[in-house]
Amino acid sequence: MSEEALSELLTQLDAVANSPLTAYHRELRAQGLLAEAGVSVAEIVKAMRKYSLPWNQKKAAECGLSVDTWLDAARIVNQSPGQSLCDLLERIHQMEAVAAMLRAGYVSGRDAHGRLVWSR
Repeated sequence: MSEEALSELLTQLDAVANSPLTAYHRELRAQGLLAEAGVSVAEIVKAMRKYSLPWNQKKAAECGLSVDTWLDAARIVNQSPGQSLCDLLERIHQMEAVAAMLRAGYVSGRDAHGRLVWSR
């Protein structure tokens, strides 16, 4: 799948992840998008790490960040366990919040239980 097609799919998944639906209904919608595109969750997660991916460029600009900082947000949310579609949607949803924390100067870490924590 081309980077442009992956970016379009991520744009659609981003809209689903941030939609006012239940988690179950978000997952149903996203399943259809992945099936139509013929890609797996693992392929999407891998693509989300690519600097050159147009979706990353666009999201970084929307958040007022460098692409490197946006990719830091992706790395932080992708540290969470799980490779399900529900996990992917939750990570996409969290990325903008994590990006805002990074933009504000916070540094991420993990507590003894593996939960995300922030410090200045």
